[in-house]
Amino acid sequence: MRLLGVSGSLRAESSNTRLLRAACEFLPPGVTLKISTRPGRLPWFSPDVAVDSHPALLEWVDEIRSADGLVVSTPEYARGYPGVLKNALDWLVGTDAFVAKPFMLLNGSARSTVAQTTLTTVLETMSGIHIADASATLALLGTGLQVGQIVAHAEHSARLRAALAVFAAAIAARA
Repeated sequence: MRLLGVSGSLRAESSNTRLLRAACEFLPPGVTLKISTRPGRLPWFSPDVAVDSHPALLEWVDEIRSADGLVVSTPEYARGYPGVLKNALDWLVGTDAFVAKPFMLLNGSARSTVAQTTLTTVLETMSGIHIADASATLALLGTGLQVGQIVAHAEHSARLRAALAVFAAAIAARA
């Protein structure tokens, strides 16, 4: 089973990207998680531009299409999720890459609720299937925890392990 991780942050030391990296340590047997670096390299969305006219867009669509499920971790900015993530998702709308694709959300801040709700609505509108029982919030805001510290943290590791197990089981049940 191939999962694709997407961070909504472009920050090099983003807690959301660290959260995805930590999740890689808790995958059930037979499951892989690749973290995409494509969203920040995509051109700005324009319905006048064909997806097949730009190599980065083709790679993004292929990355999504080939994943069995999507793990999204994003910050909340001004009560929404970042534009780079919205831009990346907009490019998928005119394709079949995300149709009926299971997704889960990882959240690094208990204060980030509006973005999570909005993102869920957008992904469901795009025909994604939210595996809500797999989505998890970890209190990373203000901690500065690095990947190894997240992995070693008993509560965080238990929550990640359980969330990923639920997600993988839900995807397997759909197959």
